[in-house]
Amino acid sequence: MTTTTQYSTATIQLSSLADLDQVVSQQFNLPQRPYSTDMRAALELVGQVLENSESAYFEISRSESNAFPGLPFAVSFDKEKKTYGKTAPLAICHDALHRLKSVVVTIPGSYYWNLE
Repeated sequence: MTTTTQYSTATIQLSSLADLDQVVSQQFNLPQRPYSTDMRAALELVGQVLENSESAYFEISRSESNAFPGLPFAVSFDKEKKTYGKTAPLAICHDALHRLKSVVVTIPGSYYWNLE
């Protein structure tokens, strides 16, 4: 893992989805689980965030879009911004880290697109 920080946002380059699961576990103080590949584990992350936030918001939808081919899942912990992902768990992990912890992750071979 390589970490860089700019404008209070940390960018972490990971080697695998297992590394992403470890970052999610550490950042949200959750047990080690396959958050990036298992929808039930990803929903545990969502539940933890919703239960522990005063201004909790979460939205997820699936739609094939010509603008984002191959990225059917739109996820948001922010009413104004969404993250598009190849899988729902991956999009949930990425958006939760980015919106709630100011951590951006990059993983070679794993696809998501973040709209600002």
